[in-house]
Amino acid sequence: MRLLVFNAGSSSLKFDLMQMSEGPARRLKAGAFVDLADGSGQFALQTSEPAPPRPAPIRTLAEAADFVLAWLSATVHGRDLLGGLDATVHRVVHGGESFRATTRLGDSQLAALAELNVLAPLHNPPALAVIAAVRARLGTLPVVGVFDTAYYAELPEAARRYAVPKRWHEAFGVRRYGFHGTAHRYLCHAARARVPAGRPTSRVISLQLGRGCSVTATLDERAVATSMGFTPLEGLVMGTRSGDVDPGALLYVMERGGLSAAEMRRQLNADSGLLGLSGRSADMRELLSLERGGDAGAALAIEIFCRRARHYVAAYMSELGGVDVIAFGGGIGEHSPPIRARILRGLEWIGIELNGQANDASAGIDASIAAPGSRAAVEVIRVDEASVMAGEAASLLGRST
Repeated sequence: MRLLVFNAGSSSLKFDLMQMSEGPARRLKAGAFVDLADGSGQFALQTSEPAPPRPAPIRTLAEAADFVLAWLSATVHGRDLLGGLDATVHRVVHGGESFRATTRLGDSQLAALAELNVLAPLHNPPALAVIAAVRARLGTLPVVGVFDTAYYAELPEAARRYAVPKRWHEAFGVRRYGFHGTAHRYLCHAARARVPAGRPTSRVISLQLGRGCSVTATLDERAVATSMGFTPLEGLVMGTRSGDVDPGALLYVMERGGLSAAEMRRQLNADSGLLGLSGRSADMRELLSLERGGDAGAALAIEIFCRRARHYVAAYMSELGGVDVIAFGGGIGEHSPPIRARILRGLEWIGIELNGQANDASAGIDASIAAPGSRAAVEVIRVDEASVMAGEAASLLGRST
């Protein structure tokens, strides 16, 4: 089975052409379009091999998806890699109550998903735009949606409900949905596989740290707590998203500042987080450089980022009754040794210790970074969401044939 996997973020589009067989999935092509972040509004193509020149600047993820389809159907070797394509597979951040598992998407399902755009304004609209571009070019080829929220569909009721009027839950579906589920599923599986035989692995705390950030507590194969909530805004400090904020403060600013709901939504999603704290940047690499140069705003942003993450790690230890494995993934989690060290700093009293040398040497590679006597394994994992998505889709399509 051949599947083309699209992972649309708020400012990037990853693509992986996967050949599924009895053994491990095999990548035939892969790459990503990434926001140049230079104010031009253009996306740059990153691949491990030369790609054809783009006929015009690419300014939307839908245009990026259309370029990928054209490239794969007319490669430099003259071989149409889409000729045997069985389906396209798409990451969708918010599935609400209706999409609790991987689903084949038709007109009615896509219309229902569009109603959820307001709950994930940075993510769902780009994903749906990519799907529309794919359908326009590939017609009736099956389209499969894999939902971040599906990993949390069976959260315990005490973990998913908010202390708000019951009608909010019944009429509006207000509950904790959780996000980054595909990434956390991979983190748990891959981290457990690295732990030596004989050591416990049932209690896992996984941190997906990138432009968006979240923490999940998993007991055996079930997520029991997660930091993101009704929308991807709740929880950790993120690149431009606020994370946890007193709702009373939001009401106060809206009333005193005359902000509309739309303007408040924009500021919480686009002007907050590391960018809002530092006043300089949403990029952790740049903030670390600024901190080394004595920038107080950058130092404060980093400290609050690590402090918030540490609070969640400690809280989830209590939730799980301890922890066997701590797993770091995402752009920051995989590539920033000082951030990993700062997050776990102060947890030595409970027996969690890093091997400083191993941590410093681990950037962009799978690695075990716990000290020999650490009570919990600490793993750095390069997250491969595409393999999870392809596996989910292959299973769904296999059942439906």
